[in-house]
Amino acid sequence: MESSSSTHAEDANTVKLLAKGVLELYEPPLATINTHLKELTEKQETVQLMLTSERRKLEDLQNDAMLDALLADIATNREKLLSISGTMMNLHKRVQSLQTRAANIEKVAKNRAAPTSRPSTS
Repeated sequence: MESSSSTHAEDANTVKLLAKGVLELYEPPLATINTHLKELTEKQETVQLMLTSERRKLEDLQNDAMLDALLADIATNREKLLSISGTMMNLHKRVQSLQTRAANIEKVAKNRAAPTSRPSTS
């Protein structure tokens, strides 16, 4: 039984030594990799924040461009409206003038058509 117990002790010791060797072999690169992963994660988050900020700026610029286009349309439509309004006012004045002229012509026509009272020479 002693040999079995000493074999277990040797095996346990061998396992401890192997584990220690494996840890000594892989622990420094794993720690370095862990540090690099943390740095990369931080840089990735920074880049992500920068991209989000740039996307917002781009959306704001696009919204500004759309707003500028709408304002330009408003100015163009205002000019068209003023032109149409001026034309309508000119047409209204012409209609009034023509109505006045038509009324005057109608008066003259009625006056000519009405029998004139001339004194008889008989």
